[in-house]
Amino acid sequence: MLIEIQKEGAEAARKGLSLLNCPYLKAEAMPGHTGESPGEWLKRVNAWEEGWKRESVQRGAKRSASLFAVSVAKRRPDSCLPAN
Repeated sequence: MLIEIQKEGAEAARKGLSLLNCPYLKAEAMPGHTGESPGEWLKRVNAWEEGWKRESVQRGAKRSASLFAVSVAKRRPDSCLPAN
């Protein structure tokens, strides 16, 4: 099942969607609504993101990554927005 979820994430990347489009991040798909364990939910989120990231790297698709979709640790300190 996790392989299928990875494929869904890869397909989302091919369509130009961002990490924030992960269907498991919607309120109705979270453990509080579904009743599944947080650990099982997190496995699904991670699988989707892994598929998305792999496809993005393969395609060199930076177009769907935004400041919100890139981890803070991976941002360069000099990539701050200009002051107004």
